[in-house]
Amino acid sequence: MSRPKRLWAVFLVNVATGLITLAACGFLLAKSLPFARVLIFSFAPTIVLCAVLIASSIVAFIGSGRSRWIALGTAILFFGSSFIQGLWSYYHPTPPLQDMSAIAPSIERNALCIVLNLWGFLSEKTDAFVDTVASRTPRGAT
Repeated sequence: MSRPKRLWAVFLVNVATGLITLAACGFLLAKSLPFARVLIFSFAPTIVLCAVLIASSIVAFIGSGRSRWIALGTAILFFGSSFIQGLWSYYHPTPPLQDMSAIAPSIERNALCIVLNLWGFLSEKTDAFVDTVASRTPRGAT
C-alpha cells in the first residue's frame, strides 16, 4: 500500500513548522548573544519540543508502530501551546497594545494545524498504511 497523501501533508507541515521555529529561536539567540546564557533556559522547552516534533513526524512518516500517536501528541502539544498563548494574548493584551490583526491569523493557523494533524494521523488510510508496514516488518525488528 502506498503512503497516504494526508500523511505527506502532515509530515511536511510538521517538519517545516519545526524547522522554521528552530531557525527563529536560533536567530533570536544569535541576535541577543550577550544574554544568550540566560535566554537559553527560556528557549529550551521550545527547542526540545521542536526537535521531538520533527523526529516523531519523520518516524511516523516511515510508518513505525505507535510512532504516529507520539507524533500526534507532540503536534497537539506544540500547536496547542501556541494556540492557547495566542488566545491569551488576544483576550488579555499587555499595556503596549499588540497588533490584534497579527494575533488572530496565528490562532487560526494553529487551530488548522491541530485539525490537520488529527485528520492525517487518525484516518483509516493512515491506519491501513501503518498496519501494512507493521505486517511486513519482522516481529523483533521494531
